[in-house]
Amino acid sequence: MTAVGRSTRERILDTAFALSTEENSSGISMRRLADGCGVNVATIYHHFPSKADLLRAVLEERGYPRRLGEDGPPPEVAAAPTASEAVRRLLAWLWRETLSEESAWRLLIGEGLRGEPAARDEARQLIALLEPALVGWLRSAVPSLDERSEPIAGVMRSVLLSLAVEHLALGPDDARTSARIDELVGALRLD
Repeated sequence: MTAVGRSTRERILDTAFALSTEENSSGISMRRLADGCGVNVATIYHHFPSKADLLRAVLEERGYPRRLGEDGPPPEVAAAPTASEAVRRLLAWLWRETLSEESAWRLLIGEGLRGEPAARDEARQLIALLEPALVGWLRSAVPSLDERSEPIAGVMRSVLLSLAVEHLALGPDDARTSARIDELVGALRLD
């Protein structure tokens, strides 16, 4: 691929990502994407034969699936004095990571709500990767949870997805997020 081809491809991906974060976005149509990139629709289809290919590339090139398998919580999670505090810190870290990827969530949720099969498939894959990562992080940070790690990871996954939907629908609210995390940690009765 030439440098020009690469730069056009990157511009298309960046524009698709930017369009997904716009308020009142009606979705990413190939025509709207072409207009946003300053290219014709044929150029979009040259690089991405289908919308599904475009959605996959937006997520894969930013490394979301790979990062879920490679990244881990900061050391202060495992250094927490109690299991409850470790889970609280883990959730807070996960939430910060989720917020740093708000555009990806907007893209997946928005296109998924519009019935785009590729977005739903990508969301399924990312969510399927999230739970085992959570189990591993919990077992590493809070070994005392032992067999409870799997069900707690499932609840944590659900809370993270709920927080993401609340955030996207209601707007940012750190107090609401902290309250939800505290509610979950309290309900788990870890200590």
